[in-house]
Amino acid sequence: MVSEIIHDAYEKAKREYLRKAERMNSFKTQFTPEDFKNQFKIRAEMAMLERRTPGTFETDDDNRDILNLMFCYTAQQLTETMNPYNGVMLNGAYGCGKSIMMSAFCRVLNDLRMSADEQIEEIYSMDLAEYIKLKGSGKYMRKPLLIQDLGKENNFINAFGTKINPIGELLAIRAEYGALTYASSNFNRKSLEDRYETYVIDRFYAMTTVLRLPGKNRRTDHVIEKVNELDLPWKNK
Repeated sequence: MVSEIIHDAYEKAKREYLRKAERMNSFKTQFTPEDFKNQFKIRAEMAMLERRTPGTFETDDDNRDILNLMFCYTAQQLTETMNPYNGVMLNGAYGCGKSIMMSAFCRVLNDLRMSADEQIEEIYSMDLAEYIKLKGSGKYMRKPLLIQDLGKENNFINAFGTKINPIGELLAIRAEYGALTYASSNFNRKSLEDRYETYVIDRFYAMTTVLRLPGKNRRTDHVIEKVNELDLPWKNK
């Protein structure tokens, strides 16, 4: 009787493994760069619209290499520079487009993942730190997570009289669980070590592919200085 239970459990596990492997291999061969480009573009433009900066997402010399690596990751192609089984952090200067790109990237991954447990939740570091302060880190210990503006939150927060480094502690816990972490950040490794401790960032970098997005600020100022020079409908004659 016991041997039958063990045998049935083994066969069930084997069937689940083969189904997942078959789905993964089929996905690898059928997903093309053009598929990724089209999906990424619409997801990027949706993210831009939600941030009240509607427009067209443009591929250029600053982001093309990053997009190629993101495709390799999405299609689960192992390369010398991209491990599809790690998390991903996009690092770059203020306004270079990394938050939009990471948001679009993770949305494409969510579009293609069938399991709710694999869905990546997007949250800004300041909101995440405040959530942990009020409700603890239990919700975010294991689930795939995109942390926007990593390092921008306050280092330490007083939680009921106790001083804590909420995201540093969360990153350490997630590393122990092997949870997938995605992020955008303006900070380099040394700056992150100063904020979260060297041992935390050592584990984070070991489990995360860090990509550097070149380019300057893409944001546009909307400042009107000379109203009288504008062609307005009720302009005084």
